[in-house]
Amino acid sequence: MNKLQKRLIGLAGASALFFGFVVFRIAAAPHDDTVKLAKIPTTNNAHLGTEAYKDAYPLQYKSFMKNNEGAPSPTGFGGAQPENSHLKNQPEMLENFKGYKFAIQYDDDRGHTYAGKDILSSKRRPGQKGSCIVCKSSYMYDVYYKDSGWDFASKPFDDIAAPIAADQWFGCSSCHDPETMQLRIYNVGFVDSMARRGIDVKTASHNDMRAYVCAQCHTEYYFTKEDGRVNMPYDNGYDAEAEFQFYQSGQAGGFQQDWIHADSKTPMLKAQHPDFEAWVTGVHADAGVTCVDCHMPYVRENGRKYTSHWMTSPLKTINESCLKCHDESAETLTARVKTIHENTFKLQRIAGQTVSKAHLTIQAAMNSGATDAQLAQARLKLREAQWYWDWVAAENGVGFHNPDRIMRTLGLAIDLAHQSIEEANAVVKGSL
Repeated sequence: MNKLQKRLIGLAGASALFFGFVVFRIAAAPHDDTVKLAKIPTTNNAHLGTEAYKDAYPLQYKSFMKNNEGAPSPTGFGGAQPENSHLKNQPEMLENFKGYKFAIQYDDDRGHTYAGKDILSSKRRPGQKGSCIVCKSSYMYDVYYKDSGWDFASKPFDDIAAPIAADQWFGCSSCHDPETMQLRIYNVGFVDSMARRGIDVKTASHNDMRAYVCAQCHTEYYFTKEDGRVNMPYDNGYDAEAEFQFYQSGQAGGFQQDWIHADSKTPMLKAQHPDFEAWVTGVHADAGVTCVDCHMPYVRENGRKYTSHWMTSPLKTINESCLKCHDESAETLTARVKTIHENTFKLQRIAGQTVSKAHLTIQAAMNSGATDAQLAQARLKLREAQWYWDWVAAENGVGFHNPDRIMRTLGLAIDLAHQSIEEANAVVKGSL
């Protein structure tokens, strides 16, 4: 054996010892990712607030407080900047919501930490009922519902909101059982609505629960005429067409419309962020990818793995949210999402503007002497057209949650709005 061989053998031995030591240190280092269950105080309903969890779950709390940030979306769509008014960016909404409170104020949604502050300061709040608290605080369930069922729903919102402390609005208990910290569904309306589809959320798998905890609020809903309770129109299916049929067929009971449009006198429906419905029939849901996987990914800090509670655009956490499944570059994925957003918003604007024109066309027909009977079909098609447009406009994914379904829905909106315009004009011309 020559000197070179001896040196190579020695170098190999030293390298083996060094890397063996490194591997041993990594293996021996503590990295228990188990979240230790902590006892949360219940005095004065402290367990319904956020501060009570701060010391017990510091990483989760710290990431949750990042929801206070108002940075724009990487694609320029969505985000959490209240100064971005939908009424300014989409002025057709002023006509489409005329006679309804959404024509007074309709701003970008802010982070979940602002749930209480924003509803209390909203120009739409005066005159609202207690049912509006349902998705803003688990106080609704843990105090009011447990005490007297849905009685709170028909009471004035200000009376219902008065006892709630500043940190007892949306927080840890909105998604976790305060005693066990297991994911929970506290919105009884969602539980009942899913049950009508044969789904018992109480026996849902953990992966399904990672969607349902978000779905209980990020969904279309209405308040029943009888007692103001929250209900979801899932009976016929989850898409916009199935939900419109639910309302149109009388399945909503005494609830018929949200308001009568000031110009066209059409009975209108207002869609409420159907994020769950858009996602549930999309490619990510089919692959078992839930809301939490994308919007609240697993992250690490100082070697500890935990679920981020910063509910934000997945593009802001693209390495953890997207690149663990997709093998494209971050730039390619961001560009793809931006393209979906741009195409959706462009078509959304066209749909909204066409709907707006339909309202004014029916108003002009009325001014020319057209009767309610003559305009009945034009109004029906306008009601449906606006529903489809609004279903997309109110959905928070700007098309991404289900691009194919969203494009179809906007196409229907544009087509029906044109049909409404044509029928109203035909009435004036005397051809109907």
